[in-house]
Order: sequence, then structure tokens, then C-alpha cells
Amino acid sequence: MVSFLAADRIEKQLTRFYPRQELTYVFEFRVESGKDQVDLAMAFAEKDDLLFLKDQYAQKNNQSKVANWLDNCIQLLSKDQAVKSFWVESDLDGIRDDHIPSLFISPKKEINSPQETQHFFEVLNFSQQDKRSNDLLKECVNALQDGQYIEHLGVMHSRGNTKTTRLYIRGFNVSSLFVFLDRIQWPGDKELLVKQFDDMTMVSYISIAIEFNDNWLPSIGIEFHLKEGVEHSEKFLSQLKDKGFCSSKRVESIIDILQPQKIKSAKASFRRKLSHFKINIGKDGVVEPKVYVQLIPDYLSVFGF
Repeated sequence: MVSFLAADRIEKQLTRFYPRQELTYVFEFRVESGKDQVDLAMAFAEKDDLLFLKDQYAQKNNQSKVANWLDNCIQLLSKDQAVKSFWVESDLDGIRDDHIPSLFISPKKEINSPQETQHFFEVLNFSQQDKRSNDLLKECVNALQDGQYIEHLGVMHSRGNTKTTRLYIRGFNVSSLFVFLDRIQWPGDKELLVKQFDDMTMVSYISIAIEFNDNWLPSIGIEFHLKEGVEHSEKFLSQLKDKGFCSSKRVESIIDILQPQKIKSAKASFRRKLSHFKINIGKDGVVEPKVYVQLIPDYLSVFGF
């Protein structure tokens, strides 16, 4: 499932941070056969972890902005109870280790006003204001209906000069999703998008990822959170195989990774489990499926259970 080169990249990325008992690690695997890139995201919500990561990034080349961002996150956490967690996401491309990672804030569910969303964006954007981004954020928030909310808000710094702002939004069914996309005048391929929902009886709920730079982009990600039980992930993968995305051997490898398991490292213990599947539709109409695997702190093991 993971090539030697990809595994080496993961090991180097984790050297500074793993294991950190309170952090949740999420690995992003490509489903398509022959694609071995794996990306890593880390979630944290404790001041001690913010201080730890701030110190680690301060020691790395070209990472002073990230260290300063983490310092701002500490201040935000101490002043505001509206933050659920922070995220750092790294693209493990093996070329350089000084890329600025993509940064995310997960607000609590009830936070959906334009002003609060714009404030989080400013923190994510290294305290730089951007009127056009604020206008689009306001447009997005005003297009949401009851029960719909921004789950994660991020700035994709890892893309360099082509960075975008990304919003993960939860609370949609298929029909309400298209109402929302019409309200923001999303420029993507809706016919291609609707096809991704065919025969998805194994799905518990969906969320979407949309993004913008100067305007809304035609790319979109649909996150499929499955019902409990390995049979649902097997069915999802079977559909992807039937569509030609992966081989039977690849499906077997992914299912093996998705088996719930306890992972121990040094004195820390984590639970490994499926987070969700995601189907990306790129701006060029290319469809790319991914699977996300979590390592979650196993707090029962901390207390000896």
C-alpha cells in the first residue's frame, strides 16, 4: 500500500512530533493503484501541545511564521472558547522539509457568523487581512441554512503562490448541497458531482470541501463518513474498484489498514480506525478518491485499562 519512499517520508515527518499522547494523527492515502503519496495532518487542542509544536517549528528552516501562528493560537485559545481544535497538514512530497504546512482551525458547531469566521481566517493567514477573502467568507456563511455549519476552516499555505482558502462544511443532504452551491454560484461541474452519490447506502453523513482564491474554484471534495462496520467500507471500496480506480489487491491492502487496531509507541497508546473516504473533483474534472485513517489517543490505556 505504501512504497518504501513514501514510508520514509512519513517517518521523517513524524520524527519531531510522534508520539505525542494528546495529538490525533490523520493519514491521507490515495486509493488509486500506483499512487503512493501519503499526507499527514495533526490535530491538537491543548496549550502544552501548542507550546511543544511552537518550539519544534521555531527550530526548522522557514517556519518562523508557523511558530508565530501557534503563538497566536495560544492567545486565541486563552481568550475564546469557540475553538474546538487546530490542525497542521503537511504534504509529504519528499522534495523539501521547509514548506509551510496548511493550517486549519475547527470552530465549535455554533460558530457561524461572518465576523467570527473572518477573525479565524485572519489568524490562519498570519494576521494579514484580505477584503476579497472576507467577502467570500461572508457569502458562504450567508448561504448556509439551519443545521449547516463550517466544521474546519483552513489556508493551504503548502501550495505556495497558488495557496487557497478551504472550508469544510457539514449538515448537507444531496438536495440541500446543491441549493447551497447555487447560492454561492459555484462554478464546478454539477452533473459530474451528482454522479458521485450513486448507490451510497453505506454512508452515514457527508460533508464537503470547497475553496477559493480570488473567486470560488470549480474543485470540490465530498467526504463520505460511513456507517459503523467493516462491511460498509468494503462495499465503498468495491464500488471504487468497479469504477476502475483500484485493483482487487489494492482493495485488500486498504481493508487491512482500516482494521481497528491498537498502536503502541514508547509509553503512548493510540487507536487506529477509519476516519472517512473522500472523493475529490479537480478543476479539470479529474476524479480522485482518498481514504483517511486516524490514530486517536487511547486514554483508557493511559489509566492502565
